[in-house]
Amino acid sequence: MSRECTHSDLASCTRPSSGQVGALMQQAENLCVERNQRFTELRRLVLEMVCRTDQPVGAYQLLDELRDRGRSAAPPTVYRALDFLLQQGLVHRLTSRNTYLACAHPNRPHAALFLVCKRCGHTQEVYTEGVLGAVKTRADEFGFIVEHTSVEVSGLCKHCEEHPHG
Repeated sequence: MSRECTHSDLASCTRPSSGQVGALMQQAENLCVERNQRFTELRRLVLEMVCRTDQPVGAYQLLDELRDRGRSAAPPTVYRALDFLLQQGLVHRLTSRNTYLACAHPNRPHAALFLVCKRCGHTQEVYTEGVLGAVKTRADEFGFIVEHTSVEVSGLCKHCEEHPHG
């Protein structure tokens, strides 16, 4: 189902596997040091929780998990941590579902294209210059400067298509 990302034409980026979470956390730490940003304990914990989820996760789910871990936190605290992680390119936000998922390549600024299964919620980050290049080209025609691009495509993943009733 998932392929290692090589960023060649049709390569896909997947959510980090459990074995990759540690490496991603170290990469996040290094990026924050390079950028002179504070990678606080809460920010680190929120990123780790996002990395370890099977599906994109909402802020209130993260809040519940923090509370389950004995941490007192309010919604604004979680949203501030998520905003920081977004600004640093460590997570992506799926606007259509108001959920978050780990970025497969936080060290490379890039536009995001997501395939989102409308039944199970499985989300795949896909690298494709063609679609994102077309967005930029059309924006240029209108004198519009693109600052951020995130494209969400809704449909059915292979599993849900092959097993329509569960």
